[in-house]
Amino acid sequence: MPKYSIDDFKNFEIVNGITQCPSGYYSFGSFAKGCSFAEGCSFTEGCSFAKGCSFGDGCSFAEGCSFAEGCSFAERCSFAEWCSFAKGCSFAEACSFAERCSFAEACKAVSPIWGFIYEPPFETVGRILPPPRSKSFWEEKLGLMLIGCYDEIAIQIGPKIKELLKRPGWSKCERRILESWVPDQQETA
Repeated sequence: MPKYSIDDFKNFEIVNGITQCPSGYYSFGSFAKGCSFAEGCSFTEGCSFAKGCSFGDGCSFAEGCSFAEGCSFAERCSFAEWCSFAKGCSFAEACSFAERCSFAEACKAVSPIWGFIYEPPFETVGRILPPPRSKSFWEEKLGLMLIGCYDEIAIQIGPKIKELLKRPGWSKCERRILESWVPDQQETA
C-alpha cells in the first residue's frame, strides 16, 4: 500500500473543488473540507477530517479520528476506539465500530456490524449485524443453530423473529437487533 505525506496530498488532483485522494496509507493528521478518498485507504491515529469528506469501500481509521458534519463512508469501513462523528455522518452497509466511538445527532448507518451491549447511538436502516464472533451467544439466546452467513441466517430465522420477540428477557440492544431482522421491516427500511 503506498504511503502519502502532506506534500503528496497537496499535489493530488482537485475536481470541482474536491481533492481526489488515491488508495493508500495517510500518516498525517488534518484533511480539508470535502476530500474524497478512494477505497481501501488507511489512516493513522488522531486524524481529523473537515466537513463533507467521503471515503470509499473498506477504509480503516486508527484510534481517535474525528469527522466533521456530513462525512460519508462506503461499505465495510472500520473505526478504532474513540473515533467521533459530527452531525449527519452516514455509513454504508457493514461498517464496524470499536468501543467508545461517539455519534452526534442525525448520524445514520445501513446494516452496521454491532457487537456491544448498548444500542447503536445512531439511526439504522436494514439489519443490524452482530459480528461473527458473537454467533454462539446468539445461538444460545435464540435456541437455534445458525447456519451460513447473514443472508442464509435471515432466511432461517425470518419466519421465527416475531415469535422470538415475544419471549421475555431481551435487553434493549438485543430487541433492537432482532427487530431489525423482521422481514416486514426490511422491505420498509
